[in-house]
Amino acid sequence: MVDSIGVALAGFGYWGANLARNVVGASSTHLVGIVETGETRRQLAHRSHPQSEMWRDLEEALGNDTVGAVIVATPASTHVTLAKQALSAGKHVLVEKPMAESTKDGMDLVALAADSELILMVGHTFLYSAPVEHLRSWIDKGDLGEIQYLHSRRLSLGRIRRDTNALWNFAPHDLSIMMHLLGESPVEVSGRGFSFIDPQIEDVAFATMQFASGVGANLHVSWIDPLKTRTMIVVGDQKMAIYNDVSVDQPLALVDSGVARDVDLGEYLSMGDFQWRTRAGDIHIPRIEFTEPLLNEITAFGNACLTGEAPLADGRHGLDVVRALVAIDQSMKLSGAPVEVMQ
Repeated sequence: MVDSIGVALAGFGYWGANLARNVVGASSTHLVGIVETGETRRQLAHRSHPQSEMWRDLEEALGNDTVGAVIVATPASTHVTLAKQALSAGKHVLVEKPMAESTKDGMDLVALAADSELILMVGHTFLYSAPVEHLRSWIDKGDLGEIQYLHSRRLSLGRIRRDTNALWNFAPHDLSIMMHLLGESPVEVSGRGFSFIDPQIEDVAFATMQFASGVGANLHVSWIDPLKTRTMIVVGDQKMAIYNDVSVDQPLALVDSGVARDVDLGEYLSMGDFQWRTRAGDIHIPRIEFTEPLLNEITAFGNACLTGEAPLADGRHGLDVVRALVAIDQSMKLSGAPVEVMQ
């Protein structure tokens, strides 16, 4: 039994450097080498990982027999091309989000991986976050009751991108979390985007989603907000949950609040005569052991490659996220008109 799988990392930018560190640190992977086309970054990669090989293009890496898997951490426009190249060479693939920029390209990747019996995983890191895992357990156990709606905010000032808009940059995180928590994908969306810095690129976006179960959701993403915010609120008919990824000591809270009928106000003739009252109870903040989500993700990827078992953030999950992004983007171009999500 092989203890770990050899990984070639394509791309040594801001996120690629974090990926390389965790490939080295994970028990199920080891870093064979790094693919970097830029000379400056390749030199930086060599200084950071002197024991690993350095390649100028992916083809060189794919020719190395000790490489069993490839991690693609290059600009989004190159994800599909490089992932296809690696899968076609018989290598397992972890591709950063978004997996693709179109539904068809995403479907092609999933089909190619399935036909080749290879692992295709997408870098939806927050699925491997301890608070998200804990929140999912609350929902599965019914601690919140029936889920009614969710809303998220992912805001910051800075790291403005030129290769993609704020929706495709930030929203994959929240869409992935929402779909994971609910166990379903949205069926209809509407979105509005605003361009304040570059007229061709939306730096602020809002989206509203409806799920088949009747659950509603809303998200807000922005590159030009004064406060760094990473929050998601899940409202059930019994309790509510607050997930705050920015908080170090209180990332998750279960709030015993809601709205209930008051049946102690005398006789009533119809349902309309029921009185409503709000209920405010205790707030429970669980103790959660911190582990780096990215390390958990890389470990899970290595284990999936070694065992053949589909990971949590597999290609199908990544494709569902792409489908939602495509629909929201289309709605933004239609000034917020509702768009059905392709299934």
